[in-house]
Amino acid sequence: MCKAGVQVDFNWKKYLDLADELAANRTDEAKIRASISRAYYAAFCNARNYMIEKDLNKFPPEEKEHHKYLVKYFKGEADESKTDNLDGTRDRIGRDLNSMRHDRRKADYENYVCELERLNETASDVIKRSRRVISSIERGGF
Repeated sequence: MCKAGVQVDFNWKKYLDLADELAANRTDEAKIRASISRAYYAAFCNARNYMIEKDLNKFPPEEKEHHKYLVKYFKGEADESKTDNLDGTRDRIGRDLNSMRHDRRKADYENYVCELERLNETASDVIKRSRRVISSIERGGF
């Protein structure tokens, strides 16, 4: 809870910085898994805030799956989606969010990993996608 009249906006890009730091340790499975999660949430929260603050849209009250909805929203598959996606930026954001969401769920919930190197590759890919989503959102104009 915020004190009366005091509100501080968190810079969600800091999660991406943290993901970079965590992924740098390529032998610590917990840190690699956490890097995937933080990179995903950096992108998710930036995309969510864009939808709310720039597109002036909110999650529908009946919508329980905010993560899936945000993917559909940017891919143009939600009723409230913006249709001016001429250059495909919104669709790419939606596809990147969806891919990262699946990787994040695996990193957060699966007990076993086949190879640590594959997990490192996943972390690198999620961080790259997160950076691309955030960069697109910061540029805006789509």
